[in-house]
Amino acid sequence: MLEVLPFLTWLAAITSAILLVGLWSLGDLRRFSGAALLIWFCFAGYCQFFGRSPVVSAVGLLFQTLLAVILSVRWKLSR
Repeated sequence: MLEVLPFLTWLAAITSAILLVGLWSLGDLRRFSGAALLIWFCFAGYCQFFGRSPVVSAVGLLFQTLLAVILSVRWKLSR
């Protein structure tokens, strides 16, 4: 599936990054929660794109997707 649609691996990371920047610029993230979400984003991105095994990459993609969903819900509830 990923060979047919290679952009899907980047979709969760781009969505998470855009939502993190958007929520931060609107002031909806406090210092501690923003730092924790940024660490989560970096850890998931590292696992997703630099994982040595397919399992680590899949776990990174799962974490990145969960982060994108959580940030989307947070965005929707804050507006």
